[in-house]
Amino acid sequence: MIRRSLLAAASGLALLSPVRAQVLHPVDRSYTVGAGLAGEITKKQTKPAEDISGIACAPAGAGPRTCMVVDDEAAGAQFVTLDGTTLNPGAVIDIAGRKPPAAALGSPPATGNCTLGQGAYREMDGEAVAYEAPDFYVTGSHGCSRRGREFKLSTALLARLRPDAAGTGARVETTYRLGDALRTADTVGPYFLKDLEPREGGKPLSGLNVEGLAVVGDTLYAGLRAPVLDGRAFLVSVPVAALFAPGDGPLGTKPTTIPLALGSDAGIRDLTALPDGRLLVLSGPTRNGLAVPYTLFLAELPSGKVTPLGTLAPLDGDEARGKPEGIVRLGPGRVLVVFDSVLDGGPREYAVAIP
Repeated sequence: MIRRSLLAAASGLALLSPVRAQVLHPVDRSYTVGAGLAGEITKKQTKPAEDISGIACAPAGAGPRTCMVVDDEAAGAQFVTLDGTTLNPGAVIDIAGRKPPAAALGSPPATGNCTLGQGAYREMDGEAVAYEAPDFYVTGSHGCSRRGREFKLSTALLARLRPDAAGTGARVETTYRLGDALRTADTVGPYFLKDLEPREGGKPLSGLNVEGLAVVGDTLYAGLRAPVLDGRAFLVSVPVAALFAPGDGPLGTKPTTIPLALGSDAGIRDLTALPDGRLLVLSGPTRNGLAVPYTLFLAELPSGKVTPLGTLAPLDGDEARGKPEGIVRLGPGRVLVVFDSVLDGGPREYAVAIP
C-alpha cells in the first residue's frame, strides 16, 4: 500500500515536473482555412496571410463562432468564423489607415530611442487579439521595428472593435494610452521604445514590445515579449475604461506590472482568457534565433503564479519555420494554435490538461 501511495504521489508530481518532460503534439491537423485570409494589402494587391500573429473568438454558441485574426503585416484585422474544423475568412477591418486616425484617444508617444528614429506610417504591426463581450481588442506592437529599428506611429495603437449585427463591419475606437501604460509601468517602463534586436554599432539592447493581449472583465492585460528580467516576463494591466476615456489627455491611472516566471529568455507570445478568469499563456523566445521552446503556461491573477502545461513540438517539413503566435480555447482541455511564417496560419488543435 505504501509503495502504491508513493507511485501515485510520483505520478502527481510528474504532472507538475518541468515542462520539457511533456511535449505537446497536434491531435488534429485537419483544420482548413477558406479562401481570402488577407495579409498586407497594398494598392496593387492583397497578399495571402503568412504572418498570423493573434486570434480571439467569442464564446461558443449554437452555431459557428465569431473570431478575429491579425496579421502583423496588415493595417487592421479580419473577421473569421470557426465552424467545426473550418475557418472562413470574413470582412477586413482597417484600423491604422493610411494616416493617423484623427479620433484616436490620448496623445501619440514621442519617437523614443529607436536607433533610426521616426519611420513611415504603415502597417499596424498587429500582434494580438482579445475578446470580452461584446468587443474585440487589437493591439500593435508598441515597440521599435525589429529589423528596421524605427518607431512607427501606426504600431502604437490599441483598438476596440464592436461587430455590427450583420458581422460584416465594426465600430472602431483607437487609443494611444496603452503606450502611456507601458511607459509608466513599474520595472518595464524604462525599456519602452528602445531597440529589440542586437546590432553592431547600435544602441544597447533593451527594448519592450507587446505580443499578447487579454481582457478579463474591466481589465486589459498586455503581455510583453520583451523585456525578460531574471527569468521573468511581464503583464501590464490597466482598466479598459481609462484606456478609452474621452479626450486627448494621458492615461489617468497607474498601471500594474505582474511578473510571470516563464524562464530565461522566454517572453509572452500570446494570451487567452479562460472562463474562470485565469490566463493561458504562450511563451517563446524574446529575440530571433534563441533556442527557447514555445511553451504553454497557466497564470493566476493577480498573483502571477504560473503552472507549466507543456511545450509545443516544432512543426516539420515545409512548415518547419512556423512559430506559434496565437492561441484560443476551443473547449475543456482543447486549444487551437495558429502560426507565423505558415500560409493561413496553419491552424492545429492540441489537447492540454488544465488543472
